[in-house]
Amino acid sequence: MANPFNKLITQASLAGLAGERSFARGVGYFKSGAVVDLVQTRNAIWARVLGSEEYRVVLRLDGAALAWSCTCPLGEEGEFCKHAVATGLDWLERPEQDADDLAGVQAHLQSESRESLVEILVEQAANDPELRARLEAAALRRGLPHNPKAMKDAVNRAFAVRGFVDYRNMRAFVMRAESVVHLLRELVRGGRAMEAAELAGYAMRRGIAAYGKTDDSDGGFGEMLRQLTDLHLEICRAAKPEPEAFAREFFDLQLRDEWSFFKLADYAPLLATKGLARYRALAEAAWKKVPTRAPGARRDAGIEHYHITAIMEALARHTGDVDALVAVQSRNLSYPYHFFRIAETFAGAARQGEALAWAERGREAFPNDFDPRLVDFLIDAYAKAQRHDDALELAWQHFNHDPSLNTYRRLEKSAGRAKAWKRWREKALTHVRARLMRADRTSGARSAGAGHTLLVEIFLHEGDSDAALAEAKAGGCAREAWMRLARAREHDHPLDAADIYRNAIDSIVELKHNRAYDEAAALAGKIKTLMERAGQGEAFAVWREALRVKHKAKRNFMQRIEGM
Repeated sequence: MANPFNKLITQASLAGLAGERSFARGVGYFKSGAVVDLVQTRNAIWARVLGSEEYRVVLRLDGAALAWSCTCPLGEEGEFCKHAVATGLDWLERPEQDADDLAGVQAHLQSESRESLVEILVEQAANDPELRARLEAAALRRGLPHNPKAMKDAVNRAFAVRGFVDYRNMRAFVMRAESVVHLLRELVRGGRAMEAAELAGYAMRRGIAAYGKTDDSDGGFGEMLRQLTDLHLEICRAAKPEPEAFAREFFDLQLRDEWSFFKLADYAPLLATKGLARYRALAEAAWKKVPTRAPGARRDAGIEHYHITAIMEALARHTGDVDALVAVQSRNLSYPYHFFRIAETFAGAARQGEALAWAERGREAFPNDFDPRLVDFLIDAYAKAQRHDDALELAWQHFNHDPSLNTYRRLEKSAGRAKAWKRWREKALTHVRARLMRADRTSGARSAGAGHTLLVEIFLHEGDSDAALAEAKAGGCAREAWMRLARAREHDHPLDAADIYRNAIDSIVELKHNRAYDEAAALAGKIKTLMERAGQGEAFAVWREALRVKHKAKRNFMQRIEGM
């Protein structure tokens, strides 16, 4: 029988699915022998690909088309990644054989007894977290416990964390945790909404406790908890719990909820008048224990204070009482940002005078702490009131205190409104150069060759790449500024850009990991394009050979630039 993948997997089809860059990287992975344990069944090709981590790739039939998945970040977003390319290329290298590598295994298993198969699966599940999670979830769906303790035990097992769950083990952990969602949905389908509501609250407490002990870099567990929160609300709407009792449970959940999964606005209809009154009483009792913090007070408010503050703010917003909201927000004034929040609250209620007054109080309370949100609020308020001198003075104070591209742009905006940018621009540049001279006298050398970074950033912001290049050559700049400068020079000055990229590539390669090699190879490709566009193809070939000689010991990098 013809192999169903023969027409779907070719070098041309892989290149078309992946794109030039991912295909080239996939070729490097394939040639380095990164693909292991490749197996084909009737409808799919499975493999592990060893990169910076181990990734699992599946190429499968989807009707007359090819579908795919990979556990790498790009693969999980649906991209045909370099690992999928490497898997396809490895499959192409296989000698002709039957389309199902596991046909013999399947025939053997069909001859085994049920007891033997169960023993094999249980033994494998003990050493395979993903398989174990799938089987545990299936077991929960098959037979729902009628004992509340048994159901809570199932939830405890699903969210069990011993120490910390690292990134590598998160996939299996999330699969196991998802069994709780299946359990709750089956309870609702079985007409057991009250049991489901109680168990959903318990599950959220356990899930929230586990969340802080996991590396959820991909966001999978957080998304699962958001689904569980939505399901909790859906179940509670169906169960219609007694409002006052539910108020206590909901309040307890929110006190534990560091990530704001639960919103009062969603649950207020369930609380009704009596429940909301009970909820408010609980909140106000806890609120009395929160100390007032004036400007200059210690800033280490406990997490419990954060939770109850959020609850009190939500209550004030629920009633639409602006003054009550400000009373809550003004309990803690230990940061300039807190003054900004109050100013924003008044501005949102069209009480501009009070908004401006609170913003100015914040600046007076923290004269040396330029919170950019408070500064921007004040500058915009001054501009609306035609107080351009006040806006300019504040923008200048901020730039003088912390010269940066952001503060320069803020000054530019304020001076532009006052039609005085030319004078203030000269003043700002003079100030930056004076600081550089003082730093040179103090240290005797510019810090790591990055002294003129700000001037480079300013000139690039203004579209003057010639001036930016002159500053970079005169005093050096940070690596990212060099890269931005190179990109700005690419179109009209390709050799300038190529020189910058060539100067950067060695330090990237010396990081000695695959991501750095990927970045350096992409940069080498860009250098080739730029130099050839400038008629310097032969010079590129000479440079490329020198690069290969210098880094010949780094085989993974060599594979990535092979054929360039």
